[in-house]
Amino acid sequence: MRKSGRTPLMRARKMEKALGIEEIYLKLEGANPSGHKYDRIAEVLVRDAITNGFSKILVDGSKCYIKSVMLFAKLNELEVRVPLFKQEKWKLSRLNKDILMDLRDKKNTFSRLQLRDIAEENNMYLMCEWNLNNIISHLVLEDMTTECLKRMDYKVDTITLQLGYGYTLSSIYSGLMKSWVEEELSELPQLLCGSRPLWQDVLDEYAKKMHIDQDENDKNITEKKDDYLPDKHTEIVKIIMKIILETRVEMIGIEEEDLKKASAMLRELEGVIVSKDESYAMAAFIQKAQSGLLKNGKHLIILNNGRSEIEVCEIKSFNDKNKEDLLEMTRSWLSDYNDSVGETVDAIEKAMKEGFLLIAKRNGEEQGICIIVNMGFERFIPTYHLAYIGVKPGNKGRGVASELIGRAIELTDGNLSLHVDLDNKRAKSLYRKMGFNHVYDRMIYNHPVE
Repeated sequence: MRKSGRTPLMRARKMEKALGIEEIYLKLEGANPSGHKYDRIAEVLVRDAITNGFSKILVDGSKCYIKSVMLFAKLNELEVRVPLFKQEKWKLSRLNKDILMDLRDKKNTFSRLQLRDIAEENNMYLMCEWNLNNIISHLVLEDMTTECLKRMDYKVDTITLQLGYGYTLSSIYSGLMKSWVEEELSELPQLLCGSRPLWQDVLDEYAKKMHIDQDENDKNITEKKDDYLPDKHTEIVKIIMKIILETRVEMIGIEEEDLKKASAMLRELEGVIVSKDESYAMAAFIQKAQSGLLKNGKHLIILNNGRSEIEVCEIKSFNDKNKEDLLEMTRSWLSDYNDSVGETVDAIEKAMKEGFLLIAKRNGEEQGICIIVNMGFERFIPTYHLAYIGVKPGNKGRGVASELIGRAIELTDGNLSLHVDLDNKRAKSLYRKMGFNHVYDRMIYNHPVE
């Protein structure tokens, strides 16, 4: 079973009110194992390496990308090597020296593209971030797009993301086109992309990352022409520019101060944590919304490392959390809405075998529990039933229950029912906001007392 993906799609209701927008959804990719969208790609590429008989991986890219690859390589007992070029002191301080391949003595003409030759000579699987416009990466990120579209009932007006090497943008566009061709989408959403104000210069920076100690005369980009760069820069820039033009994405320039405000706004209003460097998408959407150019409808924002300050953990074994503790948490946090001990234990055991047991934490401390059982049906009633959800006292209005329910919906693809006490108005209100409807009342036969 894949460990990445199926990350939360969060309705940002407080952000909607602040910006005057009808519906805003945040895709929290920070819920992946290493905390970044890259996990989706790294996991599948490591699997491809194993399938093709490789035991070593040569990886290069950003800190987050290398971290993702190292995680999944370690899980599969593959060796990882990372090239060390000049002016890359961060690798010396952040990575174990044993995995570094020192290339600092290479001549100025040495290009990162030549890592392909090094990988081939040493029988290594090459996993470089700048080389991810491939079939596997596209399929994986198309899957992310499908996740979002399905949850949003294939009604999306805008999708906002962050400019990188172009593979996320092209993958999302491919996923949208596929859904449009299959007539699941009636029209394509508008794509918005946040980047630095002079985004053409950003492309030049990406190109320069492919080389070492290049000539100082090659620094400037001034025109959108195929020949505006020296030959050694052209390849990667032409690819990204082609993607930007073909997807008809609207590029939105973002200042440093915009990033800080977007990151702070997310945390303050929604309890969502995203690093400043990964706040371009949110900042771009805020800028667009405040300009009055966004219409009402549904708007999706991809946050590469966005995560809720509330961490939802799945308990997969009684070794992770023993049955007695789970029972105590459930009964004490449900208080007035408890069932018998026997009924609760039955649900816990059933959930452990073929359902889901979720615990919400804040700063490492347990704050809520959710128990979901598999009912065994595919069509008669929803396959899964949310048997119990309880929150530790003192968490009213702090989003713990919402996070647990949102995660339950993600894990069950929305094929989920629940029971609610007739006089529990607060719970009913929350469930309605999360998309549940009151369909029927539950009636239970009581055996007559003899």
